[in-house]
Amino acid sequence: MSDDVATPAQVLSTNIFDSAAEAIEAIGAADVLGLGVRVSNRLVQDEESDDALVEEWIVELLTSVPTADEE
Repeated sequence: MSDDVATPAQVLSTNIFDSAAEAIEAIGAADVLGLGVRVSNRLVQDEESDDALVEEWIVELLTSVPTADEE
């Protein structure tokens, strides 16, 4: 085990997209630039209808690629 303590990646920006295709394009651009990403999605109330929910995609650009803990 290393004595080095990994510093968590810092968020450079948070971007919200209406479609998965737009989110994928942003992820590809981050990859070209060597940035890390954190992606999630959520359902939000549709602005045009009180009865409908729409999905939006959240892409956070990070200073480095995050690592997963192996447990």
